[in-house]
Amino acid sequence: MAMVQAREARSGPPYVSTSIASVGGHPTVDQDIPICAVLIFVYLVGAIANMTIYQLNRRKGHKFFMSCAMFGFCMSRVSTCVLRLVWATRPENAHIAIAAQIFTNVGVLVIYIVVLLLALRIFRATHSKLGWNRLLGKTLTVSYVLLLIAVLLTIGFTILSYYTLNLTLKSVALWVQRGSILYIMIFNVMSLVLLLMSLLPHAPDNENFGTGSIGSKLIILGVAVFFSIFIAAFRTGTAWSVPRPASNPAWYDTKAAFYVLLFIFEIIIVYLFLFTRFDRRFWVPDGSKKSGDYSQIELDSLITNKTLKQDKM
Repeated sequence: MAMVQAREARSGPPYVSTSIASVGGHPTVDQDIPICAVLIFVYLVGAIANMTIYQLNRRKGHKFFMSCAMFGFCMSRVSTCVLRLVWATRPENAHIAIAAQIFTNVGVLVIYIVVLLLALRIFRATHSKLGWNRLLGKTLTVSYVLLLIAVLLTIGFTILSYYTLNLTLKSVALWVQRGSILYIMIFNVMSLVLLLMSLLPHAPDNENFGTGSIGSKLIILGVAVFFSIFIAAFRTGTAWSVPRPASNPAWYDTKAAFYVLLFIFEIIIVYLFLFTRFDRRFWVPDGSKKSGDYSQIELDSLITNKTLKQDKM
């Protein structure tokens, strides 16, 4: 161990440890480049599809910014895969390694936020009194701020861990990262809580929004919540597990676990939203701020159609 630390000290800073196993391991040319090339293609198709849908909807006055958010997520994952591809060809480049690790950990937050917002829309439609409660709104606002803090702490202390050999600082960085990742897991659980509360007997003033029934929305979002929580739980579990030596990695450190449980599960969510046209199912009128606003667009449409019929008569 002393010899390994001495070798790492001579190669940095930054210091990239080759003695400790990490999730996905160090990318290699023969294994990671083909996989990353396929993933780049899949994420690019997802990005193009989301942006195309967003632009077509925007021209019709149908604003659904979550399609734009999913475009941003897909492009961030393209960058992640490109960085891993470059890292595979330049294994000694510590800066590429750090950037790849940060992009891998941060990009998925877009999905977490989108899923929570969709769960909130369903809850407000089925239980408007609770859903539009000011306390819930303030709680979610605080959760977003804490999420931003958790992200900044994760990025900052991840970089710090690569630029020091001080064991105390490394320990502090590790525990800060673990705490941040644990909060991100809790942030995901809020989506599940809202979804489960939406299954409770609906309030008399419940309303629908977008296209399709509330039941279909619950099924679609239920699948998305399952995969997003699984991803967050996997990240939390690996972050809190005892580090293993690179010569004896755990099952969760393998490339199969890395690509399937993280990237493939993300892709399922991306294409689930695309194929079910979540831009139509989960759309709500702009400026919705209170109970009844979700169905106001339907009322306006009925009044307009009735007026047109009377004019024709």
